[in-house]
Amino acid sequence: MNQSRYVRVRKFAEISGYTEKAIYRKIEDGVWLAGKEFRRAPDGNICIDIEGYEKWVEAGRAAASRR
Repeated sequence: MNQSRYVRVRKFAEISGYTEKAIYRKIEDGVWLAGKEFRRAPDGNICIDIEGYEKWVEAGRAAASRR
């Protein structure tokens, strides 16, 4: 089965180990950016970009040093 590149916050929490609250906090605090680690779907829902998240993890830098 093909894995989707984008998943909703609840699904991402299940597969990543982050809580939903932690995910929303990373978005609110600007740690994860729209178009990089997440996108808003046409219906307004937040979708986490798995590839963007993996790049963020592999970069290994804090938000302040990358922005």
